[in-house]
Amino acid sequence: MKRFPLVMTVMFLSVFFFGTLAHGQDAKALTLQGIEQCNAGKFGQAIATFDKALKKKPNDPNLLCLRGRAYTAKGQYDRALADLNQAIKLNPRLGQAYFSRGMVYVYQEKYDEAVEEVKKAASHGYKDADFLKYVQKMAKRKKKKYK
Repeated sequence: MKRFPLVMTVMFLSVFFFGTLAHGQDAKALTLQGIEQCNAGKFGQAIATFDKALKKKPNDPNLLCLRGRAYTAKGQYDRALADLNQAIKLNPRLGQAYFSRGMVYVYQEKYDEAVEEVKKAASHGYKDADFLKYVQKMAKRKKKKYK
C-alpha cells in the first residue's frame, strides 16, 4: 500500500513539471525526450519525437535545429539542411543553427561553406574556436589537393 502514494507523487510531479503525461506530452517534454534519445544514439526515434513536438510548435526554430542535428547524425543531409535553413529563416540570430549547418557541410566536404557557417555561428554567440580551426585546416588541405 505504501507504493500507491509514491506512484501518485511521481505522476503529480510529472504533470506539474511537464504539464502532462506520456499520451498528451507538451512540446517541452517531447523536446527533452528527443534530446535524451539523441544522446542515446536513437536518432530515428528522436526525429519522430521532434516531429510530434513540431506539430505542437511548428515554427519553433530550436526544435527545427534539433531535428536537423538528428537528421545530420543519420546522414540525411538534405533533410538536415531543410530544417536548419528553416530555423535560420525563423530566427536569423540562432547561432547553433549556423553551426549545425556548418557541420553538415563538413560531412559533405564543403569546407569553404562550413568555414562561413561556423563564422556566422560565432557572430551570433555560438563559438567553437577549435572546430573553426579544424574546418579552416580542412578547407586549405582540400584547396592544395585540387591545385
